[in-house]
Amino acid sequence: MTSKRLVVLLLLLSVSVSLLGQVTGSYPATRGPVSDYADKLSQAQIKELTSLIQRYERKTSIEFAVVVVDSLHGRSVREYATGLGDFWKVGKAGRNNGVVLLWAPNERAYSLRIADGLTPELSDADARLLTQQHLVPYFKRGDYYAGLKETVQTTMAYLGDQTWDDRIQARAQTADRQRQVQAQAARVAEQQQQAEAQRRQEQAEQTEHDTRVTIIFLLAVAGAGLAAFAIHRWRKRQQKLAELSNANQTIADLLSKAEANAPQIQKLLDDFSKEAPEQDLTELRSQLAAQPDRITKIRLDATLLDPTTLKSYDEMIRLKTNAETESDLKDTVQGQIGDIRSAKQQSQALMAQLSKENFQISDVRDSAKRDEVDRLLLQSRQQYEQARQNSSTSVFDWLIIHDLLTSSHSQVQQAVTCSQAEPYVPSFRSSSGSESSGSSFGSFFSGGSDSGGGGGFSGGSDSSSSSGGGGGFSGGSGSDGSY
Repeated sequence: MTSKRLVVLLLLLSVSVSLLGQVTGSYPATRGPVSDYADKLSQAQIKELTSLIQRYERKTSIEFAVVVVDSLHGRSVREYATGLGDFWKVGKAGRNNGVVLLWAPNERAYSLRIADGLTPELSDADARLLTQQHLVPYFKRGDYYAGLKETVQTTMAYLGDQTWDDRIQARAQTADRQRQVQAQAARVAEQQQQAEAQRRQEQAEQTEHDTRVTIIFLLAVAGAGLAAFAIHRWRKRQQKLAELSNANQTIADLLSKAEANAPQIQKLLDDFSKEAPEQDLTELRSQLAAQPDRITKIRLDATLLDPTTLKSYDEMIRLKTNAETESDLKDTVQGQIGDIRSAKQQSQALMAQLSKENFQISDVRDSAKRDEVDRLLLQSRQQYEQARQNSSTSVFDWLIIHDLLTSSHSQVQQAVTCSQAEPYVPSFRSSSGSESSGSSFGSFFSGGSDSGGGGGFSGGSDSSSSSGGGGGFSGGSGSDGSY
């Protein structure tokens, strides 16, 4: 039994050692604040970035790890950066104040991970803003070191340059102020609730009073409205009855005027026929010839009206309207003759102008519009030819000729405008976002002396007292993506 237990323990030990070797073997050993395993940075760049990180660490105790890897070994960039930060123990023990900036060039991916001890100063939204404005634009145009340096500097500016003790004290003071503000807000809220309760009670009493007053007022208004409506209907009825009583005389006067105008209308048509013998006046002459029959029918229908009942009102309005139309026939004919005379003058001018048109345009700036230009010109020519043929007959209508010529002229103008239109050229706008200068925070980090080299995370007095082990990356903040 003892030998079996020993065998089982040995098997478990071997499996544990194997698994531990697989986990730890996937992360390389650190080379300092800047670890380039893909040979993407020069020694001068590594030295400059290392010096910047060490100066900041000596002042704040915050550790940065800038890492360039040749492979993520099948992991996501966030998982790799988080695991690397935990494995290397980036940040001081008990403070969790580490920052990992990972670049995987072969996967074209990046990750900025902030340990949970620094998330009060730099949230996920802040990290996304940093990478989108200060890393991705540089990476997209291939200026990788500038992107890394700009991101490190801007992250340092976000975190501030306080010592860790000052940072903790400032957080405690902020928390105290927040508690005081919350307590004051709670007292104010309680007072507001009491005031609100009193206000609601007063409002309910006022509402009840207002409701009673409103009901009385509405009843009074309703009574007045009903009385006004009844008076209005009575007056409207009296007005209609008065119109009915005068309808026969009014209709008779209108028809008498129409009969008196008939000879004048005939003379107008005869005179205009001499002026424009080619104009077809058949429709106007037919209207005049049929007028006596229309007048007779209106008079007959008017004798059937009963002026004592409103049932005849609508019929009276119809007969009165028809009588007014007959009375206005002279003015109507005069207006139509004027329209024809104007159409004739304009048509003759358009005909002379279009007769000089060859209906061809050779220069079309946008070749894509050639078919549209030719279509407009063809329609214009067809309408011109139709107008010319119609006007060559012995009798025709100048209004129709005018419509054809006006349309033909309009389509020629449209074709000219279409031929002169410039080709469409699409505009392209860069989507890389705004660029920021790599030296915008340079003055902040210009103090202190260079320690040179890239060995080790810690610099200054903090390095001797740190036992490592920042951790907290899986619960911290950050930003990950590709470019």
